[in-house]
Amino acid sequence: MAAPVPELPADCLVARLDPGTPVVRVHNRDKGPVWFGPAAGDLPANRFDAPGGEFGTLYVAKNLTGAFVETVLRRANRIVARTFVDQKAFSVLRPTRELTLVQVHGEGLVQLGVTNDICAGDIYAPSQALALALYQTYGLDGIAYRARHNNDEICYALNDRIGVDELDIVDTSLFSDRPEIADALLRRHGAAWDPATPIPAPSSP
Repeated sequence: MAAPVPELPADCLVARLDPGTPVVRVHNRDKGPVWFGPAAGDLPANRFDAPGGEFGTLYVAKNLTGAFVETVLRRANRIVARTFVDQKAFSVLRPTRELTLVQVHGEGLVQLGVTNDICAGDIYAPSQALALALYQTYGLDGIAYRARHNNDEICYALNDRIGVDELDIVDTSLFSDRPEIADALLRRHGAAWDPATPIPAPSSP
């Protein structure tokens, strides 16, 4: 049974990203960073996806840490396969116009009549219903929320009202070329590499 659509208040808190504000996306290394999912014909699989394909969603974060925990540590995995991370890249994107997002954290939660379960719960139907209601009611560019496994980090679920040409790709790096970055992020979150996966040889000076 579909989740009920929340009854929204007349106003809500918004977060604004100025043109040129950097955001970070972790993505498969063989795919570009600007992609609004899910793919045609696929069911919604992520927290703020449109429940019926009404719009596409691009997940990014304010910092690399937030993007990493939302993609690599999203299931609270404490043991991570290096081969999994080595298949990923991280990119810095900059919007070419101001983005206006509904704030679904802090005081924004009570404004919307929801709790932080909307950002941290295991069941995605309520958060997807909220995303659709916000999309249809306010006509904004997406949602600002806190990462589930490190709620110091702010993440953004951007909808496809933002054109692909309104996001400049500033830089893309492969985790396999920068192993020290993933090493530090895992240590910071008390996670470790799976000892069953090979450790790459140190790079030459």
